[in-house]
Amino acid sequence: MSDLSYESVSSGFGEAVREQFSVEQFHYLPETDSTNDDLLNRIRSKKARHLDLVVTDLQHQGRGRRGDRWEAPAGRNLLFSLALKLEEPKAIWCRLPHLAAFVLGKAVESVLTMSGKIQAKWPNDLLFDEKKLAGILVETILVPEPYAVVGIGLNVNVRATEFPEELRAIATSIYELEECESSRSFLLSEIVSGFVRCYPNMLTNFDEVREWLHSRSVLSGREIEVVTAMGMVRGIGAGLGEDGELIVNQGDQGNKSILSAERVLFR
Repeated sequence: MSDLSYESVSSGFGEAVREQFSVEQFHYLPETDSTNDDLLNRIRSKKARHLDLVVTDLQHQGRGRRGDRWEAPAGRNLLFSLALKLEEPKAIWCRLPHLAAFVLGKAVESVLTMSGKIQAKWPNDLLFDEKKLAGILVETILVPEPYAVVGIGLNVNVRATEFPEELRAIATSIYELEECESSRSFLLSEIVSGFVRCYPNMLTNFDEVREWLHSRSVLSGREIEVVTAMGMVRGIGAGLGEDGELIVNQGDQGNKSILSAERVLFR
């Protein structure tokens, strides 16, 4: 039996969160192809509302930002999507992936007892000791109403031996860091509570989010290669801009700001 239920997740809510996130907004599926697709379909059919959540134990066709597959053994990890109703101004919607990383990272850090910080790899991954711990995929939909769907895959209780062999050197989990199992329902409670507290106000008041990401950026001061739709950009990671864009120092060519990328490599 899954440990993911509204009762287990909501037990950690404060009253303000409980008022905004009811049992009708919680949708648990034992397995599914993609929680993002499930939630996007609910929005298209006008069945969804702000803070609707779809969570599963097993995802068959989860995808990353470039369409990469996200796979995990059943019941080990936290795989979910959250609907956020988009509000004006549109110019700050590009900050949402960074806010998601901030909320997710703060929740994970709340359960870690070991020394060290979560690392942020712009634009959509969280790492620890340069190994991938979580991925974030934000997709937007404008019809019938503007919504963002925040898809998150967090490695919680997966063992190193359960990763595909080619990923064992570059991925990790909370279990591997803490050497014990963690409560997925508690983590989900912390994440939902974080979104209730931080969205949408911290899209406007963005300084704390940007500073959190900047202080944990795995790219700052590193040689990086950024694959964009316009080609390859090479240089030294030089922090984040006002909207969370990646700043790349290209030496004599000066700094270049990148809002979106297909892939980021670092050395």
